[in-house]
Amino acid sequence: MEQAITKRRYYDVGLQIEELLYSGVFKAGERLPSERELGERFNTSRTTIREAIIMLELKGVVEVRQGAGIYFIDSPEKLNQKALLPYSDIGPFELLQARQVIESNITGFAATQIRLNELRELKRIIAQQVKLIDGDSDKFEELDRQFHNIIAEATQNRVLMKQSAELWRAVRTENPRWKRLNYHYLHKKELRMMWVEDHRSIFLALQKRNAEQARQASWNHLENSKNELVKIFHQDESLDDFDDFFFAT
Repeated sequence: MEQAITKRRYYDVGLQIEELLYSGVFKAGERLPSERELGERFNTSRTTIREAIIMLELKGVVEVRQGAGIYFIDSPEKLNQKALLPYSDIGPFELLQARQVIESNITGFAATQIRLNELRELKRIIAQQVKLIDGDSDKFEELDRQFHNIIAEATQNRVLMKQSAELWRAVRTENPRWKRLNYHYLHKKELRMMWVEDHRSIFLALQKRNAEQARQASWNHLENSKNELVKIFHQDESLDDFDDFFFAT
């Protein structure tokens, strides 16, 4: 329980720091206060501050320069542009295929590393998603992001965490075609119920620490997403990204 509280603390502090950065108090390129000063400001330990900074570094909000301090990288608009450039011309099927290959293996590895507090957090998120089957789409989407983010964190590997976060941005938030499809079509009640059941399957495999079962459950989850996307493309003649079907199988 203490570990779960600690994890929630660094996450909350990280969000508070991020809010502070984007409030206009700091300009792009400016150096942040030291860990000690931030700890005093947010009434928490330097360890918690350090973990919060790592989280923000993985999100591309700050840069830690050895011997020089912590720097606010850029404005939200420019960050979005930088994240969008490599993916803006890539279709949703190609992006989804990349996520399926990479994320399923991340989930399989996470099964060998996951801790009890992370399993509890995943269980909590699934319970909240169940309550939002008929609820707010943005909140359901955010819970989905948290679910997959915790799995990446469970690997305890910062490279995999960063890769997972980058793929999420590329597929779900920074690609205009996928974003349109996601918000207009993939938040129907029956589809949300399917995603929740997929998340339960992934959770059960992680709980058993079964790497192959977890990998397959994650693969199946994204395969279901791909199949629903295929249906949408067949049903909506206004969608013209048919070349991207090359990556649908």
